[in-house]
Amino acid sequence: MEIKILNHSDELHTCEPFSINCLLWGTLEIPSTHGRIGFVREEGFYLSLTCEESSPLRTYTADNSPVYKDSAMEAFFCFWPKGRPSDIYLNFEMNANGALLAMYGTSRTERTVFPSHWIEKCRCRAQVGENGWSLSLWIPLCILEEIYGELTFENGTSLSLNFYKLSEAPDIEHYASYAPIQAPHPNFHLPQYFEQSVLTEASEYTRSH
Repeated sequence: MEIKILNHSDELHTCEPFSINCLLWGTLEIPSTHGRIGFVREEGFYLSLTCEESSPLRTYTADNSPVYKDSAMEAFFCFWPKGRPSDIYLNFEMNANGALLAMYGTSRTERTVFPSHWIEKCRCRAQVGENGWSLSLWIPLCILEEIYGELTFENGTSLSLNFYKLSEAPDIEHYASYAPIQAPHPNFHLPQYFEQSVLTEASEYTRSH
């Protein structure tokens, strides 16, 4: 995946959409789910996700609650200080109420929950319509550097990521990812299956698309 370097977050709509359509662990179908991601220098990463799912399950309203038990969309990232992959990755999990569960760490069990002031900075917002729902999220550079230390983001910078659609609710249980996962049981905390992504200047991005 190429991540377009934008001049302003309002240009996110110019980024190439991606689809979350790798069905996992017995899932037979999910509502059409897609997103866009872009990067703005000195600001951070901007993400939008949309699911054509009417009446999504949305029980939880508080941030850092188990939104994966509702109908949820998620984004996982691993950033590369000094150009080298790190063991630390971030998970952002969101439901149709705009409740955000965000953590970082080196494994599924070794996680640190985002403090409330970080959650507020991420500005997670949800919109629910008759035929679907959508999310927007900002991942500020200041938070990334609190976690990783100094980072450099420029044309050609690499990171890895994956995106998910799921619910652990028994009546609607389903799992899907952007990049495929080869694992016997439901588990999104597998950085070895994240896809490598590269930041790309707008001019080069336009030529390649």
